[in-house]
Amino acid sequence: MTSNQKYGSPVFTPESMAQCAELLAAPGTPVITAHRGPDGDAIGSALALWNHLSELGVHATVVMPDHYPSFLHWLPGHESVLLFEQHAEEVQIAVDAANVIFCLDYNDLSRTGALAPVLEASPAPKIMIDHHQHPKDFAAITWSDTSRCSTAELIYGWIEARGEAGEISPETGACLYTGIMTDSGSFRFPSVTQGTHRIAAHLIERGVDHAVIHSRVYDTNQVDRMRLVGYALSEKLRVWPEHHAALIALSQEELKRFHYRSGDTEGLVNQALSIEGVNMAAFIHESHDGRIKLSLRSRGSFSVREVAAAHFNGGGHFNASGGAVEGATLDEVVAQFEHLLPGLAPALDYSI
Repeated sequence: MTSNQKYGSPVFTPESMAQCAELLAAPGTPVITAHRGPDGDAIGSALALWNHLSELGVHATVVMPDHYPSFLHWLPGHESVLLFEQHAEEVQIAVDAANVIFCLDYNDLSRTGALAPVLEASPAPKIMIDHHQHPKDFAAITWSDTSRCSTAELIYGWIEARGEAGEISPETGACLYTGIMTDSGSFRFPSVTQGTHRIAAHLIERGVDHAVIHSRVYDTNQVDRMRLVGYALSEKLRVWPEHHAALIALSQEELKRFHYRSGDTEGLVNQALSIEGVNMAAFIHESHDGRIKLSLRSRGSFSVREVAAAHFNGGGHFNASGGAVEGATLDEVVAQFEHLLPGLAPALDYSI
């Protein structure tokens, strides 16, 4: 990738980059945050930024609201991450000392769960870097680009805008590649562009071993997880061919039966979506905190973002969204989803 080729985002204007540089130069230590229930893009983006700043001599602190799947614990810098659910006092100290707070892969402070009040109370200026729809107005700098397949792609753009893409280390690159790979469905989703592939190619040029990353993320299944997936597909999968829809729903009791760990249900909704003739799929489960959580996926021209926002207190992307319902049972939310299907069926009646 030559120096005049730019594949990052146009949101990183010279003016906003200069403002960011001023904030980073102020006394204090940057804090890097992401949303609760961090996925590969959230933790990958955060650790990519942490690694790159560290290599520039800038010490930063990564704070996650809660734990993330063990198949992401190999990422360079994992051992430095503070989990708010386990280290609330240390997190408070870090936030109190912050000169700037990076808000990655979310555009509403409520998405950080129990960490939100701490962030809201902090006078430190916030920098949002995100690719989701409808950003809230809480940041001193908002870098929001919904055309990008991942926040990791935007972090690459930030590094590129600083003129440092040629200095990306294998450690930073591995985190970026993981974020892009996981949030793009291994480069399958419609949000992937030629620029995404060129960024991935440049990361490989910089020393990233894409085959190893794929194996570490996707080839680390435990026996309990395999049995859970088998149970979900054989006993809990429901398909409505006439509505071009599919559903998997799991209770807390069922999850506990298979010794559920964070990340064990990753990809279940995509397996339901892979059924021939299905254009929308949902995975609905009981969370440990009593909420009923949903993952919605679609392919083609049907937007699950509107379904999530209108009916399940959620949002997200055109083909990949989620939501959470409080004060309802799993059966009630499943019934609500099923009730919507006849009305959605005409819009789902198409071939890919």
